[in-house]
Amino acid sequence: MKKSLFSHSRIFMLAGLVLGLMFLVMSLPAQESQVQKARIFAEEYPLLTDTDMYCSILIWDKGLPEVQIIGSEREDERAMMVDADTFYINKGKEDGIEIGQMFLAVDIGAPIPRWGYIAQKKGKVRVIRLEDRVSVARVEKGCGDIRIGNYLIPFEEQPTVIGKDRGYDNNLKPGESLEGQVIYLDTDFNIVSSGHWALINIGAAQGLKPGQQLTVFRHRKANLPREAIANVVVIDTQVNTSTVRIMSAREAVEKGDTVQVK
Repeated sequence: MKKSLFSHSRIFMLAGLVLGLMFLVMSLPAQESQVQKARIFAEEYPLLTDTDMYCSILIWDKGLPEVQIIGSEREDERAMMVDADTFYINKGKEDGIEIGQMFLAVDIGAPIPRWGYIAQKKGKVRVIRLEDRVSVARVEKGCGDIRIGNYLIPFEEQPTVIGKDRGYDNNLKPGESLEGQVIYLDTDFNIVSSGHWALINIGAAQGLKPGQQLTVFRHRKANLPREAIANVVVIDTQVNTSTVRIMSAREAVEKGDTVQVK
């Protein structure tokens, strides 16, 4: 009797071990698949940061905005405004301004022939008090020297674009997709590298959208093939121009380089 019980017990143990091994083997492909998916997902990230969307440069190709900063609470102490500083704008309740309304501060500067004016986004501000013809606003999140004279445009939340750096190579052929040129660099030098902003001469009218990536090519000599040198992502589009950020590069990008949509 004892021998029979022992035999049955051993059989149950062996059966349990076999079932456990079968479950482990069957679960391995699923686990590997989940790990692979996790790796793929980890390679993707927001392509556009808040700094890109609300602090970058652009071509201003419209008439000057109507809303403008006309004074600052602490203008006798310093010219530059930072987070939490309050200031005054030239429009009020009778002009349709509302409490809590958000604006983007913009500095509109020198003209770029044929295209418009170079402009710099300076950060987000909020209206906190109203008078009939003037308003009081506060810097919510500045990213530069907000000053008296800067303009305010309605703030629009930009959607997040998820993706990854697609790199650059010579697979694209000339004329195969939309092409343009680098027309302005966000630097005091004539070249920029990864992380910098630049302006290109194609925009919304040509079908370009934020999040699209373009390869940058350079023609060294007329009788030689062009070479891929960088990858850029579109941050913002105007009618015929766009702001891009250089994601990766093997050489510094220069004004006049060709850009082509992937």
